[in-house]
Amino acid sequence: MPKARPVASSAASRAPLATRLTPRAVAEWEARLGVGNAPTRLRPDRFTGSAGTTTYSPTVDVRVAEPDSFHAMRFAAGLSSIATYCALQPAMVLERTAARVRMDPSDALLVSVSGMRGQSIIRQGGRESTYGPGDLVFVNNAAPYSIVSTAVSDPSGMLIPFSRLGKHRHVAERLQRPVAANTPLARAAAVFVRRFAAETSALKSTSAAANVSEQAAVDLLVAALSELEGSPAAMEDNALFVQEAAADLIDRHHRDSSFSPDVIAEHLHLSRRQLYRYFESCDNSLASRIADRRLQTAHEMLVQSPMASISSIAFSSGFPTVATFRNRFKTRYGVGPVEYRHRVHG
Repeated sequence: MPKARPVASSAASRAPLATRLTPRAVAEWEARLGVGNAPTRLRPDRFTGSAGTTTYSPTVDVRVAEPDSFHAMRFAAGLSSIATYCALQPAMVLERTAARVRMDPSDALLVSVSGMRGQSIIRQGGRESTYGPGDLVFVNNAAPYSIVSTAVSDPSGMLIPFSRLGKHRHVAERLQRPVAANTPLARAAAVFVRRFAAETSALKSTSAAANVSEQAAVDLLVAALSELEGSPAAMEDNALFVQEAAADLIDRHHRDSSFSPDVIAEHLHLSRRQLYRYFESCDNSLASRIADRRLQTAHEMLVQSPMASISSIAFSSGFPTVATFRNRFKTRYGVGPVEYRHRVHG
């Protein structure tokens, strides 16, 4: 049985986690998905009260402490052969019982990644595993299982028919480890799942389908799935893997001002020329992606830390100089960071 991962002992990790949706949690969730910046604002499906616990997931039983106060939200989309979703849900238990499996059979693999702080437990096939934010989770939807979340969570994911998994179908049907290990491949797949699910279900973006085919998406997840049986696939020549692995590295290391495309190439054991080849068809260069991620972090700090100095925000976000930060911020938002902060905080 997989052991639970140790919980960090920081003050933040000891702080109590919300068990119900709050306006702030909803706003932050929509901001992470990019819904607020969409040309046409999309509205998620809402599920409230006792009736909501029934309709939230027709093939799974939902149990919460106070059914009358239940509130969950979800974007969902059916593509040509797979389905994607992004949800925001309270602390609860999701259980797919043996009776549900008989009544509503589903020969499919559920792939899920959460981003919010807190841990959940999945039980299936007599095994119990704990997972947290950023972990790639696989669930055999053709067999009974239960998922226990003790805090508000924001799972995003895909439902992939077993028929799309090819020779790896048996791995999905007889999962031995539902939580992928912390490997470059698993991290890249997790980053991809959250982004692809948001683009297709919450943003209804046609560019997602144009830039990443469903088969490419399935191939990446099949490769991550194959790691669970100890036979990882060689992915160095897979463009989607390289792009998502780079995105994961940017997300984790952009605060370091020395972080650059050369560092990404070194991590992925590629030459600079090879690395750039994988991004030739992309809208943004690697350098632009790093700068955009730094700007995102700086923007969040401006809003969340009104007393922090502009210089500390610039350096904490990874910008080499304050001037670089000011110029990029004004180009993106039309005003400098000081004026922007005054507008936000009055």
